[in-house]
Amino acid sequence: MKKYLLILFSVLGTLFLNSCANDGDWENENGGQFGFKIERDDNFIEKGIGELNQLKFNILPNYDFSTIPTTFKFTTNLNGSLKLNGQALVANQEYTFTSKNNIFEYVGNVSGTHNLKITVKNSKGATKEEEFELPYSISEFTHTYTGGTAQIFQGDDTQYLMKITPGAGQPTSGYEIKFNSYTGNIKLNGVAATPGQFYTLPNIDSFNVTLNTNTAGQGALHYTIKNSTVNKDYSIQQDVTARQITIESMNISATTVAPNTLMSLIGVVKKSPITGNLNVQYKTWISSASNNNTNGIQNTNNVYTPYTLGSTGNFNYNMNAVAAGTYTYNVQFKDEYGNESTVKTFNVTVENSLAITTPATVTVNLQRTATPLNNQWFQHDIRHKYLGAVLNVAAQASVGNGISKVRFELNFNYEGQAVSKVYEYTYGNFPDNVNLGYTNTNDGYQMGAWIAQGNTHMINASNGTFTCYVYDKFNNVVTQTGTTNVIVN
Repeated sequence: MKKYLLILFSVLGTLFLNSCANDGDWENENGGQFGFKIERDDNFIEKGIGELNQLKFNILPNYDFSTIPTTFKFTTNLNGSLKLNGQALVANQEYTFTSKNNIFEYVGNVSGTHNLKITVKNSKGATKEEEFELPYSISEFTHTYTGGTAQIFQGDDTQYLMKITPGAGQPTSGYEIKFNSYTGNIKLNGVAATPGQFYTLPNIDSFNVTLNTNTAGQGALHYTIKNSTVNKDYSIQQDVTARQITIESMNISATTVAPNTLMSLIGVVKKSPITGNLNVQYKTWISSASNNNTNGIQNTNNVYTPYTLGSTGNFNYNMNAVAAGTYTYNVQFKDEYGNESTVKTFNVTVENSLAITTPATVTVNLQRTATPLNNQWFQHDIRHKYLGAVLNVAAQASVGNGISKVRFELNFNYEGQAVSKVYEYTYGNFPDNVNLGYTNTNDGYQMGAWIAQGNTHMINASNGTFTCYVYDKFNNVVTQTGTTNVIVN
């Protein structure tokens, strides 16, 4: 009995563990299916009472963050205030994260080490707690600023209105600021500033710093403020949103064309947020070709090319179909900040659209006549005549193409000499099919004449060769060769 009970408990335990693993709750703390990590700031320098600490707090999930609600709450041991996205937060109250990348703002209102604890939990039960030790004390001066709370996009000017408040008995002048590092451009009171250089602050109650960066993501301005007795380091963290460039619409003029056909891409490309800068770059390339010819349709070979959009974002690009084949043709755009659109793809077939559908034939008709003169048996008017040629061929061009010309070049042998002929038929309306249907050239002429006995001057002729040429409206040509058949009547 004990043996059976042990087996039963073992099976039930296995089922329980598998159930937990399938639900995602098992080992979420240790990187399970619904686990996450926190990327955060550490090592905070001492701040003056009332000064701001910015705390990077990025959630690194093992899942799609947008599909699982994630909440947080906080506590602190000393009097201070915490904000996220400009919203003042209340301790021990639960809030929902709207982004996985976050910058908390904490201000300590009393001296001491502020122990700020932030507890994060998702709806699958995974939790993390992060503790920040933020030292505050009475300082020779405090530095505060406002601004930067709105969403920041690449290339945007973001202004920060700053002030310095001296402590009791501290000097009210002689303050300077130095910008240590920033990936972008810095202005102090509207004038471009150079990193590494101290600038005098004549009005510590109000001065303005403007930041502008083309780099998306999280970054920071690091700077130093000093007076005659103390230097203090500060930073402003930014989360810069990448601008977007999108293909709102894009159409290709045709997906089945003939070689040498002029094609076009016509569409609308938009930037977001809207900007007056209409300059973009585009590139086109062939990612797949049935004939391994990545130049079978003209393209930029995956190299970006400058382009100025129309006032409504319209784009027009012409390219030429070069070689027969089936292609995957791509187009993509990039804005002035390096952001790329999605790729728009077209499947295009360039057909060898001209073909001889009925084989070409050529027959040459010759005639000999012998007419008696004055009823004398030994005197005849003997003549050799070329009666013409009978030509036959049929050809077909695909949709969008047309036939412009059919040409026969032929020869045959007569009396030991090669006789050559050329016949050409042109079609100004470019029909998609042509059938000569045994056309007789009817261009007979006399080749020779003699006065002689009736049984002399027989025609001595033999077959020759011919070449038939069929041209389309793009001057592509197909050819066929054959035997010129000579018939003597």
